[in-house]
Amino acid sequence: MKTNHSILIILFMSIQIAKADYWTQKADYGGSPVASAIGFSISNKGYIGLGISSGGSQNDFWEYDPSLNQWTQKTNFGGTARHGATAFSLGSKGYVGLGSDINFANDFWEYDPITDLWIQKTSFPASARAFASGFSIYNKGYIACGIDASHPVGDLWEYDSALNSWTQKSSVIASPGGFFAAVSFVIGNKGHITTGYGVSQTYEYDPINNSWSLKTGCPLNAYACAGFAIGVKGYAGTGFSTTNQFWEYNSGNNSWIQKTNFGGLPRLSATAFSIGNKGYLGTGQNGNTFYNDFWEYTPDTTTAINELTNSNTTSIHPNPCHGSFTFSYQNLSPTSIFKMMDVTGKPVYTQTITGIEGTQKINASGLSDGVYYYEVVSDKKIMGVGKMVVIK
Repeated sequence: MKTNHSILIILFMSIQIAKADYWTQKADYGGSPVASAIGFSISNKGYIGLGISSGGSQNDFWEYDPSLNQWTQKTNFGGTARHGATAFSLGSKGYVGLGSDINFANDFWEYDPITDLWIQKTSFPASARAFASGFSIYNKGYIACGIDASHPVGDLWEYDSALNSWTQKSSVIASPGGFFAAVSFVIGNKGHITTGYGVSQTYEYDPINNSWSLKTGCPLNAYACAGFAIGVKGYAGTGFSTTNQFWEYNSGNNSWIQKTNFGGLPRLSATAFSIGNKGYLGTGQNGNTFYNDFWEYTPDTTTAINELTNSNTTSIHPNPCHGSFTFSYQNLSPTSIFKMMDVTGKPVYTQTITGIEGTQKINASGLSDGVYYYEVVSDKKIMGVGKMVVIK
C-alpha cells in the first residue's frame, strides 16, 4: 500500500497586488514560550509541540489554523517530554521522534490529526540522538545527522510508513563526524540541508540516485536556525548568534539572496513550517528568554508566486491524487485554462475550464508519480497557482 507525499497542495490563495516579501505577526503559539520544538504541516494546518521552556522539557502539542488564526491544543505527544526532536509529515500523518531530556531518545511516533491519536512505530534504528534534520520526499521520510551521546553524526535513514521500517541510505557529505541543528527543506523531489553547527554548506539529496551534492553555502553562517520551502524556493533564518536575518535559496541557479529580516526579535532554536504559499516561524529563545510569538511570511510576489488583482478561490482534492482529482474554483472568466507543469517547468497537461465557478474532474492517469505545479489562466491573468502530488 502506497502512502501519500508530504508536500501538499496550496488549498487556496488570496489574490492581491504584487509586493515585496513581508512578515505579519499572528496569534501567539498556544503553549508556553518554548525553544527547540518540532513543527510540520498537514494539508492546511500547522503543528508545533514539545521543546524546552523555563520549566523544562515539554510534551504538549498544538494545531494552528491559518484561516482562523487560531491555535487548538491537541493530544499530548505520545512519548516523554523532550526537546531537539525531529519531525516530518507524510500525506495525512505526522511523524515525531528522537530528541533528548535527561537522556537521548530514539523512539518514533505517528500522529493522526483525524483521530487526534499518537501510535508508536518502529524505533529509529541508529544511535539515539537530538537536533537531527527531518524531511520527506514522495512517500518516504528521512532523518539525517544530529548529535548522539558521543559526537555529531552524519548518517541518513529512510522511513517507509507502509512497511513501518527503516533503511540506511548514503551519509551526508560533511565535515568528519557530521553536524547537527541544521535547517532542512524539500524543493521538487530533492531534499536540502543547510547551516548547522560547524558548517555553512548546503547539501542536496537525490533519493532516486541515493546521492548527495554539495551546493552553495548559506550566507547566514549560523546554526539552530529555522526554515521551510515555498514552491521552488527554500528559506533559512534566525539562529545563533541570535540573529533575525532571513535568506532565500534558489535551487535553479544554486544561489542565496537575503530577504526581509524576520519580523520578531533575534533568536535561535525557533520552529517553522509552510502552508501553501506562506511560511510560518515562531517560538525560540535568546539567552534565558523564551518566546511564543508567531509570524507569517509572504514571499516576494514579483519573483515568487504571482498574486494578482481580483479575489478568487481554487482548490484540488484529493491531494496527493491517485489518477484523478477534482478542481474547484470561483470568480473566473467564463472560459479559463488549467495547466500543469513538472518540477522543471515543462507543461505536461492542459484543460479548458468552463464557467465562472464550479467543479471539474481532471484525469491525471497519464502522468508519472511525482510533484507537479499548476496554474489557472483566466482572461490572460494567472488567477490561481498551487502544488500537487501524483501517486498511483
